[in-house]
Amino acid sequence: MSLRDQKAFLSNIHPFELLTEEQMDYCIRHMDIAYYAKGEVLITPEKIPNHFFVIIKGIVHEYNEDQVLMDFHYQDSFDANSLIYSKTKNSFKVYEDLICYEIEKEVFLELIEKNDGFKNFFLNNLVNKFQSLKDKEYASELSSFMIAKVEDTILHPPCIVEKGTKLIDAIDESMQRNTSTIIVRGENNQYGIITDSLLKIKVLLEGRNLNIPVEEIAIFPILSVHLDDYLFEALTLLIKKNIKRVGVVNSKGEILGILEQIDVLSHFANHTYVVDSKIKNAKTLKDLKQASEELVDTVKTLNAKGVKVNHISSLIGQLNTKVYKKIYKFIVPEELQNSACLIVMGSEGRNEQIIKTDQDNALVVRNGVDVEQYRQYMQEITDTLIDFGYPPCEGNIMVSNPFWCKTVEEYKRETARWIEAPDMQNYMDLAIFFDSFAVAGDKKLLINLKDDLFNKLHDKDVFMAYFAKATLTFDTPSTVANLMTKTYNIDVKKTGVFPIVQGIRSLCLRERIRETTTVKRIKILQDMKVLEEEKASELLEAFEVLNTLRLKAHLQKLQDGKEINNEIDTHSLGKIERDLLKDSFKIVNSFKKFITYTFKIDKIS
Repeated sequence: MSLRDQKAFLSNIHPFELLTEEQMDYCIRHMDIAYYAKGEVLITPEKIPNHFFVIIKGIVHEYNEDQVLMDFHYQDSFDANSLIYSKTKNSFKVYEDLICYEIEKEVFLELIEKNDGFKNFFLNNLVNKFQSLKDKEYASELSSFMIAKVEDTILHPPCIVEKGTKLIDAIDESMQRNTSTIIVRGENNQYGIITDSLLKIKVLLEGRNLNIPVEEIAIFPILSVHLDDYLFEALTLLIKKNIKRVGVVNSKGEILGILEQIDVLSHFANHTYVVDSKIKNAKTLKDLKQASEELVDTVKTLNAKGVKVNHISSLIGQLNTKVYKKIYKFIVPEELQNSACLIVMGSEGRNEQIIKTDQDNALVVRNGVDVEQYRQYMQEITDTLIDFGYPPCEGNIMVSNPFWCKTVEEYKRETARWIEAPDMQNYMDLAIFFDSFAVAGDKKLLINLKDDLFNKLHDKDVFMAYFAKATLTFDTPSTVANLMTKTYNIDVKKTGVFPIVQGIRSLCLRERIRETTTVKRIKILQDMKVLEEEKASELLEAFEVLNTLRLKAHLQKLQDGKEINNEIDTHSLGKIERDLLKDSFKIVNSFKKFITYTFKIDKIS
């Protein structure tokens, strides 16, 4: 390779692109190409290298005793730790003939000392490495975030009254226009503003007469932005002035509408506000269906903006909850609604289902109320959800199934059976039920059942060990490259997401934690000192990466018109995504060992 080619090669590898021009030239001057045959050992605890390796071609495996911990290939580099600390517990062996660059140890350490970004990547813990890689991978996706204009979001039509208008008449006008903001027009296109809070302070608390002219309490001038201003500038103004709304004017200074803080924040975080409004204003099931159909487009928009996947799932979960609540209201007769509780379970209950992959729901009916009178409405709810695009559950965990539609007392008997006569199906049913979340009706019915469940599990250590053992059901790969050369599809749910969900769920069941979302559960467990801060942070990062890759694959399959599953094509991953996936699997395997030790799983058959 020419010097230019070498520079281009290194610049594509994080964090080498952080080096200055001079530092990059210095690095290249002290870098050579080397060849190693298959089977050669490059690093051992007794053989600390004098070089930092960057792979051009071939594969290297990192071992701890006989276990493969990590694989390295094209554009991967190793091993900073052995150079920095002059020791290692692991060995690095060539798995496939290797061509690589070797950077002199002294030069590598000098670059670490002189470049903070370079140093932070290699010296920080795994969580900070995760963040650095993610910043590099997804930084370009935020560009659309920053170029949105005021005209790209929702503007509320202004209620404009002339100076001299009686306050009571202005209030009447605002009510007819269904707005809480009154704009007062003065001379020379100068505008003032009256808000709800201003009315409370200046009229109610001060006891003023409603027949006063509006200008006596209006604030002049209203702070405003132009229609073609960047939305980020409007957000900055709102935050700086600690206000909830600004006026929007044209080039002539004429007011065109009101920009609310909630709409600006909604635009920057998501596009859910428009969908939310449509759900809220839906008057029929047809209206509601049209609103719910926009959820996929909302997910695509949020993902394209680089919004974190746990925020996406939380927002979509809230919207799904509102859809469920409306369906319940439209279908179940009013006199029956508060005698039962509609719940969602599994990934829906955890607010972790982003794309509609199935539905897990149930109905809890108050004791003494005839369940049979709900049957036809539950069937209608299932049919409606299917029509809305929520696929039926393959395991028939739906309100239309009599097993998942019964009284509180019947559910209590069922949970007792799950615990006293455990088998794989009962473990699964309990896990799904524990993640339940009330979306409509009397939520106290579910609270009662959760209390009863916690009481039944007191001192059930053996049961909890078997319950937690499900964390180990699926193997998690220690490498990605070996799968790339054989079968290149990995079920990221089975290998990564499920072990984290089930392990955390087991800890929360033992600790009587009611929270259902995995991310919040991890944070609560950290606060309770059940998880150390570093382990909790690693789990949060790994969970984010795994779900981000899964969502990306889901959206690609939607675009290609393929059936959605949880497999990701490792051949489609970029280098940084592959690194993130490998590190995530490493964290998952470590977490499995933690769960095994915590619940003493090795002591049971």
